[in-house]
Amino acid sequence: MMSRNVKIIIFDEWNEKFKNLNSSVFITGFPGFGATGYIATRYIISKLKLNRVGVILTKYMPEYTLRDEDLDVVFPYEIYTDKERRIIVLVNHTLPNEKLRTEFTETIAEWVKNRNIKLSILIGGLDIRLKEGTETFRWLKTSKCNIELNEPKMNKGLYIIGPLALLIMMMELNRVPALVILPYAEPLRPDPRAAAVAVKKISELIGIKIDTAELMNYAKIIEETERIRREAEEATRKLSASDKMYI
Repeated sequence: MMSRNVKIIIFDEWNEKFKNLNSSVFITGFPGFGATGYIATRYIISKLKLNRVGVILTKYMPEYTLRDEDLDVVFPYEIYTDKERRIIVLVNHTLPNEKLRTEFTETIAEWVKNRNIKLSILIGGLDIRLKEGTETFRWLKTSKCNIELNEPKMNKGLYIIGPLALLIMMMELNRVPALVILPYAEPLRPDPRAAAVAVKKISELIGIKIDTAELMNYAKIIEETERIRREAEEATRKLSASDKMYI
């Protein structure tokens, strides 16, 4: 049963087209480790020039809006698609209120099930300190997903936390085929490189070319900025230590 506190609104001109989406792939993520899911979904809608076709409203809506390069009014949770509805992308600009996170994810899972969406791809991030070899991401899936990837699965015993964990459980509960992609990411800063890993794999899975060059360039800028910051902090630390010698 759909939550009364969380409503998925599809705009009137698209509503009829959204009754059955059995050829569509649903993609989403949240601002978690490295903001991987958020950066990846934002990048996908930008590169593919997708249309905003709906929003999610909640009882406790974040009380802010903003203007971006394409839209004069941005909602916290926005649904995008292409003309053929090959992919449906939910962009979560922020995390849902803690009181509503279970209802929020339950509503999404039920909506995906009721629209007969053939596959959901959920994007998160794994702490890069857990990396064991040369793999760039790990993955897992719900019991109804028949996709098998060559890359290593997520290690047993590791936790997924936050709204992504809830959404995975709700997808399983509703018997929705869902694949979870978890690139290794820097936990304390935005990580476009991790997002690029997710976007590249999604591009392969859905058969739609999505160039990740811009993400990689952005990653290099962030990494260079981080390097300069660390060097400046180290120089400051050494200078402070040197000053103490003359006190």
